[in-house]
Amino acid sequence: MRAGFYECEITPPLGCNMPGYYRPNPAQDVFERLYAKAVVVEDAGRYAAIVALDTCEVNPQFHEEITRRVEAYTGLDPACVCVHVVHTHKGAPTEDRPEVGQFYDAPYTDVCTRLAADAITLAYRRMRDVEVVFGEGRVEGISFNRNYILEGGKAVSFGSQGKRVLGMLAGTDPSLPVMTFLCDGQPIGSVISFACHQDCTGREVNGYSADYSGILAQELKREYGQDFVSVFLIGTAGDINHIPTDSTRKLPPFWYREMGKMLAREAIRVMQDSEPVGEGVETCKEPITLPLRVLDDACVARQVEAWKGAYASEMRTRNLLHYHQTNRAREDTLLLQAIRIGNTCIYVFPGEIYVNFGLRIKASTRYAHCMVIENSNSFGGYVPTPEAFAPEHDLYETSLCEGSRHTSDAGDRMTDRLLKMGEQLK
Repeated sequence: MRAGFYECEITPPLGCNMPGYYRPNPAQDVFERLYAKAVVVEDAGRYAAIVALDTCEVNPQFHEEITRRVEAYTGLDPACVCVHVVHTHKGAPTEDRPEVGQFYDAPYTDVCTRLAADAITLAYRRMRDVEVVFGEGRVEGISFNRNYILEGGKAVSFGSQGKRVLGMLAGTDPSLPVMTFLCDGQPIGSVISFACHQDCTGREVNGYSADYSGILAQELKREYGQDFVSVFLIGTAGDINHIPTDSTRKLPPFWYREMGKMLAREAIRVMQDSEPVGEGVETCKEPITLPLRVLDDACVARQVEAWKGAYASEMRTRNLLHYHQTNRAREDTLLLQAIRIGNTCIYVFPGEIYVNFGLRIKASTRYAHCMVIENSNSFGGYVPTPEAFAPEHDLYETSLCEGSRHTSDAGDRMTDRLLKMGEQLK
């Protein structure tokens, strides 16, 4: 087996809008530099390529331009390329939010697209013989489900709203899978995943930051040298954040840095006690067409009335009205992908996926090891579980808008398809 890694900086100029919020958010500083990081793996003439970017979302055009440029420079089939974003909310400006007057920076995005594609090309040109090993650790106490079940059975997002909390609507996934690439017995790079929303920087960070995954990368370079490249892939974290369920526990400033250091310590431990994954590389990328939720004028009016006084009612109303006025589609086509490296499968979702779908794949897969990641190849918005759409609940992630537009069965349909795709590769 052969593999190559490459990383390049993609930090934008100051003043560009940082995506991830439903409001304008221009960057005033640089707290951690932003990168595009790539790995290309080959065995017996079959390839898999992944590029992970320190930004928030990936749209179809972004994916198309990157894969087209990679194919032109390397000949790699776009079907074997995964374009992933780590979902940092302090990342590069690559998408629009017209409902709040937030737009991407066109000159920067053009350069960023080419740099992301070139990271794959340069990783491809640096391939050498490697041994690939896999291990899995756990990091507890830094990720929490952000949907609370209140007394009476109603579930709400982001806190108790002054009422008694009975529990969480779902759990978390504290696993830390680590795939390490060794050349002559020395680590040259890794692929690492963790399921926690990358919006952990807090109000004290008013500029670009790769969030906890950037700190994780810095710590691994300190351990293995500056040439070591860690490709971070965010797990299914659509309903997972860093805020403790115990409201009396206050997080210190720059807590994301401590999170990154904790993840790095566990990753280093895991990398020292991992098992070979064996031979073989295969990929599969397939479109899936999903129906969209559409409301008539009367339903929209009732929803707006129901949100009065609820969490973020003004923001949700604005986003709903914009979607209702501008959307003319009845269905949406997204890209799913499965990547096999030896006895390990990486299942690739678009959008921000509720953690239960990732846990379901991990419980159902027949592979010895797996990773389940989100925010790749196309924009899917939030994908909650059917339970989250229950009429008695009031969850942020189910609020109809451009960022949450699919029907309640979308997650199950994507999960079923991904499991089948993984079986095809096996």
